[in-house]
Amino acid sequence: AVVSTQSTGDELVTKNKELQNLTDAAQDVEELELSEDSFPFQLGEVFVEMSADQTRDMIGTYKGKLNDEIKDLQNKSAELESLMKGLKSELYGKFGSAINLEYD
Repeated sequence: AVVSTQSTGDELVTKNKELQNLTDAAQDVEELELSEDSFPFQLGEVFVEMSADQTRDMIGTYKGKLNDEIKDLQNKSAELESLMKGLKSELYGKFGSAINLEYD
């Protein structure tokens, strides 16, 4: 499968936004815990009512999973960058200034 640094970068941005949303949700739960008995939590396409403790646990689980995915994407991105630098070096060594491998 062909994976570009652009798609990896886009996926990283998306995962970081999801992580920020979960962090914001955790703060909301903390702020509302005293006034609310239960919180709606979205699982797939369904909302489930959960206690503050259950909601915090679910948010923690999802944040852990997202952090792992972000680390994997960062590693993949670093590997792709390294590979691209090596390939660019080889191609420039072979073709010199006759080619342009820079992004526009």
